[in-house]
Amino acid sequence: MKTYQGSRVFEGYALGKLAVYKQEKVEKSFGLGPEKEFERFKKARSETVQALDASFMETLAKLGEKEAALFETHKLMAEDLDFEDAVKAELENNVTAEFATQSAGAQLADMFASMDDAYMKERANDVREVSSRIISFLKKDSSGFIIKEPSIIICDDLPSSELMKIDRKLILGIVFVKGGTNSHVSILTRMLEIPSICGIDGFEVTKELEGEYAILDANKAQLLIGPESHIVTDYAKLKNQYEENKLKLQAFKGKPTISKDGKKLEIYSNIASSFEVENAIKNDSEGIGLFRSEFIYLDNSTYPSEEEQFEHYKRVVEAMAPRQVIIRTLDIGADKKIDYFDLPEEDNPALGFRSIRICKARPQIFLTQLQALYRASYYGNLAIMVPMIISLSEINFIKEMAKQARDNLKARGLLYKEDVKIGIMVETPSAAILSDIFAREVDFFSIGTNDLTQYTLALDRVNPNLTAQFNPRHRSVTRLINIICENAHKAGIPVGICGELARDEELLPFFVKIGIDELSVSPAYTLALRERISKIDTNEVDISKFI
Repeated sequence: MKTYQGSRVFEGYALGKLAVYKQEKVEKSFGLGPEKEFERFKKARSETVQALDASFMETLAKLGEKEAALFETHKLMAEDLDFEDAVKAELENNVTAEFATQSAGAQLADMFASMDDAYMKERANDVREVSSRIISFLKKDSSGFIIKEPSIIICDDLPSSELMKIDRKLILGIVFVKGGTNSHVSILTRMLEIPSICGIDGFEVTKELEGEYAILDANKAQLLIGPESHIVTDYAKLKNQYEENKLKLQAFKGKPTISKDGKKLEIYSNIASSFEVENAIKNDSEGIGLFRSEFIYLDNSTYPSEEEQFEHYKRVVEAMAPRQVIIRTLDIGADKKIDYFDLPEEDNPALGFRSIRICKARPQIFLTQLQALYRASYYGNLAIMVPMIISLSEINFIKEMAKQARDNLKARGLLYKEDVKIGIMVETPSAAILSDIFAREVDFFSIGTNDLTQYTLALDRVNPNLTAQFNPRHRSVTRLINIICENAHKAGIPVGICGELARDEELLPFFVKIGIDELSVSPAYTLALRERISKIDTNEVDISKFI
């Protein structure tokens, strides 16, 4: 038996034969000349766009509009002028359209993959997927991936369109060897609740794996190939127990989140795009604690208009109403670089020109977003959250811009709500230390534990050499969290924990004990977290080691 370690996409267990999905590499060869090959490319691209439209409609019927939206994103990528220019440049070498498309796609994918931000890295997989679809039409091979029996799919990465074509009953689990947790196909996989893992270093997907018996332990993010019979027996029991526990969790649907000794709080969801909201609803989320609005900017080739942003925000707010939706304003900069923002090169971007600092320097971008947010607020319960705050002057700037946004909408005769709550992310030591002052000026706090840990410990959270030392349970961090919570409650405002640390087994009793009002996690963990909180008696929690 061989065991391989990856990263979890969605939890669960799968036992069965492997089904290999592998896209063959295009070998370099001479074409019919740049002009004729470009005409072939355009024809294949047009066919790809038509297929993406069909996938959109198919997914719309199966999962809904939000999930189908990713095919619109892929359509935009296929028609992107930068991608087209890269193909043209490759064709000047007198190669085939297939090879030019592969090379151009690889260049753009490598650019995204080299970025530090996880979201941007995942755009590399989307570029590869779109390139592969165009190449398939160039080769006249659009038959797709076929599975004949229930199997664990193993692949470098699986196009979202292929996933949607497969009968769900035949998919036991998926292993994305080169994929990432935030790719569109990974998001879809989580929505479909398919046990899956990604990112196995040094593993090569070969046709020889076809039919091999394997176990996918997505809870531990492990793939076991060729397991012994006693291990298969043990995992079959684990799988049955896991499925039974999932059924038991359904009893917590529709119930309040309350500890054993009566402390009440709410479990919200983190989402990165409007098409994830249905997953939050399905898992009985009590609200959206973090809608990462920057995905709208990251998926565009130019600044998104007020109207475009408004439609995204409105979809989420309407779907969740009357539950609260907290939308974070653009968190661009640092490791989230976008070409059309034309941001300066920096020696230390994590401490550089980012988030609210960009908004202050380029207020029109911020004003456009605020106007879109206020317009969307009319359709439900929307709250605005601004990241990376370090000073009172920034909070005053936010209030001034919010008033200007409301005044502009009023002058234009557009609908909006006056009383939209405005909060801040507390993710810098400065904001934590001044939280007593800030709490009197805003409507809520949300603690961003990743950045708070990074800045408090002076450890770069994306530096692989420091992974072992990056400890969000560090006493300095938990002490700051306690201070932030106390100051928020003294001022009469709620405070939440934003990020997957909210479900940390060691810290959860501490969060409940100090009175955190809201925990925001991935939608799939809502019911399990509610169940765990129901077993916590805060009278038995000793927080002395945390503060």
